[in-house]
Amino acid sequence: MQQILDFLRDIRENNNVEWMHENRSRYEKARDTFKALSQEILTRMQVIDPQLKGLEVKNCIFRFNRDTRFSLDKAPYKRHFGVYYVPGGKKTVGAGYYLHIQPYDETDEMFGQSLIDVGLYAPPSKAAKIVREEIFYGAGERMQQFLDKPAVRDTFKFYSGDRLKVLPKNLKDSPYDDLIRLKNWDMFQNLSDSQILAPDFVDYVVEKFTIGMEWNHILNEMLDGYEGESCF
Repeated sequence: MQQILDFLRDIRENNNVEWMHENRSRYEKARDTFKALSQEILTRMQVIDPQLKGLEVKNCIFRFNRDTRFSLDKAPYKRHFGVYYVPGGKKTVGAGYYLHIQPYDETDEMFGQSLIDVGLYAPPSKAAKIVREEIFYGAGERMQQFLDKPAVRDTFKFYSGDRLKVLPKNLKDSPYDDLIRLKNWDMFQNLSDSQILAPDFVDYVVEKFTIGMEWNHILNEMLDGYEGESCF
C-alpha cells in the first residue's frame, strides 16, 4: 500500500505522459497491487452480500487514464485508484460499494484523500425519479430506520449540497422530504493515510461496507427492472 500512496503522490506532481513513460514500471506495480486488494475485498464481500455473486473485479475497477474531452483540466491521469462493486458491474445503474485510494492532500478540501462510499451515485434522471417516488410512497420509512441505527450514524455521512432546491409537485409534504431532495443517495467515510497502511485495512473496509449493505439493498430493490447505463 505504501508504494501505491508514493506513486499517487508523485503523479500528482508529475501528471504528464513523459513522466508516466519513465515510471511505467512503478505504475504497473501500484496498479497490480490495487487490483489484488480489490479482488480480496470482492471475494470477501461476495460471501456477505449475495447481490455481488458472479461479479468480476475487471468490471469494477476504473481506468487510470482520464477522459479530458469535456474537462478544463487536461491532466491525462487520475490522482487516485478507484473500484466500485455494484451488481452487474460499474456500467449498471445501481447502489454499490466504492473504495477510493488517494494520498491526503491538504490543498484539496473536497477530494484530497481516500474514502469508502456506499449507495447510489449520479443516477440518470429516470432512475432518480423512481427512487424519489419509492421514498414518497413507502420506502422512506425503511430508509430512515436504517439511517437511525447507531452503527450507521457513526460510520457514514451524506455529502453536503447535493439536494433539490424545489421538490417535485407530486412529492411534497412527505415526512421524508430530506431523502427525496437528494440527488445522490450515497454516503461516505473519509480514510487517513495511516488507515490505508494499517495491516487490518481489508478487514476495516469489509466491516464498513457490511454496515452499508442494507442501504444498497433498499435502493437496488427500488431499481429492480430498471434498464439504463450509468455515468461510468
